[in-house]
Amino acid sequence: MAERLWNDVAGAYDRSFATLCAGTAEALLDRVPAGSRVLDVGCGSGHVSAALVEAGHVVHAVDPDPQMVALATSRSAADVRPGGLPDLPYDDRSFDAVVANFVLNHVDDPRVAARGLVPVARPGGAVVATAWPAQLQPQAALWNALLDEAGAVRPEMPRLAPELDFERSPNGLADLLAEAGVRDVEAVPLEWDWRVRPDDLWAGVTSVGNFGVAWRAQSDEVQQRMQDGFADAAAPWTEDGHLVFRVRAAVAHGVA
Repeated sequence: MAERLWNDVAGAYDRSFATLCAGTAEALLDRVPAGSRVLDVGCGSGHVSAALVEAGHVVHAVDPDPQMVALATSRSAADVRPGGLPDLPYDDRSFDAVVANFVLNHVDDPRVAARGLVPVARPGGAVVATAWPAQLQPQAALWNALLDEAGAVRPEMPRLAPELDFERSPNGLADLLAEAGVRDVEAVPLEWDWRVRPDDLWAGVTSVGNFGVAWRAQSDEVQQRMQDGFADAAAPWTEDGHLVFRVRAAVAHGVA
């Protein structure tokens, strides 16, 4: 369900939301001990893997989408393989640190997925995860305004069943890791400015995730109205030829 939304969109994702998700790189690096053997789970097109490599870590990475694997392989010296949670293609206790950047909020069963992070970390190794909060992000507010202005239909979005979901907050993410067996979990909110070119954002919102679901549900006429109205709708966030969004997330870390 949720995971399928990320198949066959690697190029558009790399131009757009990959740069958004990479905004947590500094927070992740701060929570990975120096010189670690690291596994980047759900690496996408490899921005965080590349940052880990640049910081001096020995990096392995997995992603279920072959296009993402190819992009991540081309981006850095990380050893990138196809794979995903919960059954990762590594022996138990293989890594000093395991990182899951915006993965647990995009899987079909977050609790099962979180449990898959722990076995591949050595005892006492770091487990670090990020997630989006429940609050509406500014890029989504822009998209909603554009849909409304164009008279767009609102398709039903893929959603987790309530019994599978978790609280989308720092505390909720911390509880998710703790339930999975991660010890001494700490979680904090993050904020940063995401700068993205309008054409790169447009590539993402017309292809990736729930944005892409909404776009594909529109008629040709509505899509044209949305494209024509994009610049005006984006004006409040436009600065020096880029869109600038103040975004929020949560990061949690503990030990296996």
